[in-house]
Amino acid sequence: MPRSFTGLWERITSWENIVSAYTNARKGKKLRSDVMVFHRNIEENLCRIHESLLDGTWDPKPFNSFERITEGKRRQIEAPVFADRVVHHAIVRVLEPAFDRKFIFDSYSCRKGKGTHAAADRLERFIRQAGAKWERPYALKCDIAKFFPSIDHGILWDILERTIRESAVIDLIKRAAIAPGNITGKGLPIGALTSQLLANVYMNELDHFAKDCAGCRFYIRYADDFVFLDGSKETLQMVLDDVAWILDTHLRLRLNPKTSIFPLFHGLDFCGYRIWATHRLPRKRVVQAAKRRFLRTSRLYAAGAAGFEDVRAVVASFLGYMQHCSGRKSADSVLKRLLLRRG
Repeated sequence: MPRSFTGLWERITSWENIVSAYTNARKGKKLRSDVMVFHRNIEENLCRIHESLLDGTWDPKPFNSFERITEGKRRQIEAPVFADRVVHHAIVRVLEPAFDRKFIFDSYSCRKGKGTHAAADRLERFIRQAGAKWERPYALKCDIAKFFPSIDHGILWDILERTIRESAVIDLIKRAAIAPGNITGKGLPIGALTSQLLANVYMNELDHFAKDCAGCRFYIRYADDFVFLDGSKETLQMVLDDVAWILDTHLRLRLNPKTSIFPLFHGLDFCGYRIWATHRLPRKRVVQAAKRRFLRTSRLYAAGAAGFEDVRAVVASFLGYMQHCSGRKSADSVLKRLLLRRG
């Protein structure tokens, strides 16, 4: 029987946790207008959140909805208003450490000490080990079709209720995690902090199947992207069949049609890089997106709509990405798009 958590409600709704949640929610956003408005009456606003949680009257406001294009993909973002983001942080501050102990080591998305660069490092190590173990290793590269919109609420609540025995906590998670007005029974909002944690809780079912049941040592996952390595193409085909069955019958998810099995010497697209045993390169679409971003920033700077700090942030982000891979020519081709002239 899975280990259950107790005492969560008192910890989530404690005044100390609410204050810490506010501090976390405000990091890097102090100059945003909604954050400054909240901060003007900080004690009153935090008291209102605290009291509404304690008396069960807290309900989220409608989410802010907008479209964002990342790496050529259009994503519909639904983000809670700032006051509700404080509640999301309060929930995650308590639940994340508890659930993290249940996660496998090779789950890297939105976890402390993990992240994209650590995942890329781990996969590169796996590729080297697979090359030493098998003469011709193969990769099974998978991702989930429309992952966040497809997460089934009923299945998610069942997973949570196995370990959270407090109905008040389950009810709070339900109210916080589902975008107001969503009556489909599916979907978590991209842009909400709780969605990141709950996605890991949901996919933990697959993770433990891969490691514990299928015995796949060379398995790694970041969000809805995951990889298996093996010396046999036939073995990976059987793994693929099992994964598709688990996803369909247990999680009501389906694989992206681009899921494929191929020789490892082709390299692996994962966490923004093209990875081999000895090196990694930037993904072409990441480089193209960076070129567009640099050109757009240059135009905004020329028009006086962006300052030097905006330019510095764009450059620092790109160079931070590039320092984890080879790609001098790619970096030079992107930096040439930065033309800083005032109109």
